Amino acid sequence: MPTHPPLPPPQAVQPAAELPLLPGSDPIILGAFQWALAHSPSLQQVVQQLPGADRKARYRLVPGMAPNYGELRIRPLEDIYDIDIVVPILAWSRCGDALEPWVASALFLALETASKGRYKETGDPQHFHFIGKTREGAFAFQAKVREELALADPARMKDLPDGQLIYRYEFRPGTYPPSTSRDVPRFSKPPVRRPLPPGVS
Repeated sequence: MPTHPPLPPPQAVQPAAELPLLPGSDPIILGAFQWALAHSPSLQQVVQQLPGADRKARYRLVPGMAPNYGELRIRPLEDIYDIDIVVPILAWSRCGDALEPWVASALFLALETASKGRYKETGDPQHFHFIGKTREGAFAFQAKVREELALADPARMKDLPDGQLIYRYEFRPGTYPPSTSRDVPRFSKPPVRRPLPPGVS
């Protein structure tokens, strides 16, 4: 009777990439990132590419409260770019969404910026913006990551909202997708935050 080595449990799977992080990342966002990285092949591909896209870049993962879909705060130093990847947490705190997809889309935007050589330009906030095509790409990537994470944890990630719709309505509390109309969300009491990954508090 043939025998096969047992597969490792999901929590023992090691991420396939490492992000060059500076000290000071938000611990909740960092924990969500690490869990998502271990369970999303698409996110692993983005993180694998980030170090080579700009070898001078170093990152922190920080929370943002502005009603946008991503922001980078870049401080060019002598030898590196000190970059805060701002993760919008309003979808999680106001709308009951998961945090991990928004971490993933923020990293996608960081890769888009690095791969186009725009970190020097974005040291000036007045010259920094994401064009519509980049935004659409970020939401398409986020949707893919949502699918992968739902497979990894079907109970916790069940019935995830539409991130692009949440952004469209400026992270207002409500029901996403709307139950009465595709165009007008039914706003109600703020939902309970979706639980964080095991081990993140």
